[in-house]
Amino acid sequence: PDPIVVKAQKLIEHEGQPHTRDYNEVTQEFMMAAIGEYCARLCTEAPMPDHIVETSILDASWAWACKATGVNLSCTPQLAKIVTSHGSQVHGKLKTKLHLLIEAIFGFHSSQSKSVIKKNWSLAEGLKEGTNFAFKVRCNCALSLLAPLIQKIINMMWFANKHDDGVLFHKHYKPFPYPALALVLTAIECCIDEWMTGMWMDIPFTIQEYCGTYESHLKCLQVFKDATKVYNILPAICTKLYEVGCIHSGTAPLSVLTEVTVSAQVIATAVKEHEEGSTMEDESD
Repeated sequence: PDPIVVKAQKLIEHEGQPHTRDYNEVTQEFMMAAIGEYCARLCTEAPMPDHIVETSILDASWAWACKATGVNLSCTPQLAKIVTSHGSQVHGKLKTKLHLLIEAIFGFHSSQSKSVIKKNWSLAEGLKEGTNFAFKVRCNCALSLLAPLIQKIINMMWFANKHDDGVLFHKHYKPFPYPALALVLTAIECCIDEWMTGMWMDIPFTIQEYCGTYESHLKCLQVFKDATKVYNILPAICTKLYEVGCIHSGTAPLSVLTEVTVSAQVIATAVKEHEEGSTMEDESD
């Protein structure tokens, strides 16, 4: 059956920014679906969009919400603004979560002391050089190549619980997309930039200020992917980021055939041990 065509019913009139709660239940349910889809598409496809891309993502998200809810809601400028305003909040939310992590993990300190200020400045310079903040200096495994901070912020931002976006909108987040990873790297760089004078100064994480930095990180990821494509390193890293995120949220990663894999390994190990004459007692030592 065709979706029911409805117009949004506004129940509460007030000055200032419009809110989803101003509307009737049917509209609220539709808007929650549209906002969720919009934010997921924004983070995973184009986290720093121009107006044309923003409109394209809005149209696609609105069409998806129509199908998901069975309600064909006409898109008014006011409703569109509610959806896109949630998207613009993503940058602030990500930076807010990162701010204290950056300070604690990298060891920045607020102080009037000249030696501490110099240390902060030197630390910020070193982290930004060659994007050192993103990678471990020494690593034995490609999957642990990225700094632990990156997985930590991904867990906090998109996989905090079973109802977070990374789980609910897994079709967009599996494997973890390059644009979202580039957004995380850009946000980390913004937080480091705040310490570039040696003393912390607030720098707004806006599209205007950081679009170029984002594009640069996205390009670097593509170059890294191409340079290591024989070993499939970056796709493997992004699959791992998603899977660890799911575990953090309390949800087993979708379509991960853990039992089958483990069973196959157990059989192979058992056969090998039998051939080599090894015993269970030997393994338990």
